[in-house]
Amino acid sequence: MKDKRISPNVYVYSSMLHGFYSMGNLDEAGSLFIHMLDEGVQPDVVTFTVLINALGKQRRLQEASHLLNLMIQRGVHPNTVTYTTLIDAFCKEGRMDKANKFIDSMIQQGEHPDVVTYNTLINAFCKGGGIGEVSELLNLMIKRGKRPDSVTYNTLIDALCKQGRIEGAIKLVYLMIKRGQCHDTVTCNSLIDAICRGGEMEEANKLVDFMIQHGQQPNTVTYTILIDALCKKGRLKDANKLVDLMIQQGQHPDTVTYTTLVDALCKEGRIKGAIKLVDLMIQQGQHPNTVTYTTLIHALCKIRRMEEAKSLFELMIQSGQHPKTITYNVMIKELCKNGQIEKANDFLSKMEKGCAPDVVTFNTLISCFSKNRKASKVVELLCVMENNNLSPDATTFSIVINLLSNLKDKKRQEILDLLPTFPVRF
Repeated sequence: MKDKRISPNVYVYSSMLHGFYSMGNLDEAGSLFIHMLDEGVQPDVVTFTVLINALGKQRRLQEASHLLNLMIQRGVHPNTVTYTTLIDAFCKEGRMDKANKFIDSMIQQGEHPDVVTYNTLINAFCKGGGIGEVSELLNLMIKRGKRPDSVTYNTLIDALCKQGRIEGAIKLVYLMIKRGQCHDTVTCNSLIDAICRGGEMEEANKLVDFMIQHGQQPNTVTYTILIDALCKKGRLKDANKLVDLMIQQGQHPDTVTYTTLVDALCKEGRIKGAIKLVDLMIQQGQHPNTVTYTTLIHALCKIRRMEEAKSLFELMIQSGQHPKTITYNVMIKELCKNGQIEKANDFLSKMEKGCAPDVVTFNTLISCFSKNRKASKVVELLCVMENNNLSPDATTFSIVINLLSNLKDKKRQEILDLLPTFPVRF
């Protein structure tokens, strides 16, 4: 630009600074800022805010504060965005006292905190467990004519739920719905889930009814949360009725809904019903996922229907679902129980191709080989375990010690010499 005798103006510099910052080149941005001043170009509020934001994100808070002071000294008036940017940076570092001082400084400069500013502080106080300070801040916010929005409420509800203060969260959701500030079901669903986990089904149903009365329609997630809670209480008949109601309301069960019901049927020993439900699920265009298959496989294994479990395992892979460690562990455990130790070991080989075995996997196999007095196989598995960077746990040591105690002195020493030396991890 200079070669063509075109002098960059403040807008060009601000854009370039933002570009450097976006690429993570903050030192380049700093050099450009100094060059800008040397060229006599006066930075504006956007220029300073871009740099303050960049410094804040890199936790260079002292430099960011210094830049704010420089900004004021040069007669550039910081706006609400500038202050909120700096407040956010200090909040993220847990320096709430300093963040509050910037609020005072902001007001002295004639700038008023907006909803975003207050939400930034509220979020930080909530994360720090300072609900008392939040209450004061909310009152101050309302007093200054700033109405809490859905972000404010969502932050508070989340914090209250995490602290187990469900009653307070419920009151807030009711207030939110009444004021028409609950624009989606995410907040309500989170709270309904917390209420259900607390065993308060009646309270959860009341909230759902209140939602409907105020034009807030429950979605598939809402119904699935309630269905799951009913299933956990053994109320499968009521859960099925809720599925019917859900469909009547135009909400369709998804894979999670069906899997919840499959799990409940399996726990009641109604395997035939669970298999039928999976067939219905597929007919309805919902595909079983890894959890669905693992639930059924586990249920079949428990009643010793191993061939069906293995067939289902293969079907799972054919359908494009990848078994997880827990799926393999279920199969290995049940094969070991049935004395099919070599087949169980084959599953470990399959597993290593696409899914990492864990300590539970090895402990199951080591225990099985140990009971069969196959000490060399135990050593082999421990070596594989070491190669996989897995450390033995108390169960592993207990199995190995028990095995060694039952061996003759010569054989015991042979095995001890072959055992891998696992690194000590703290």
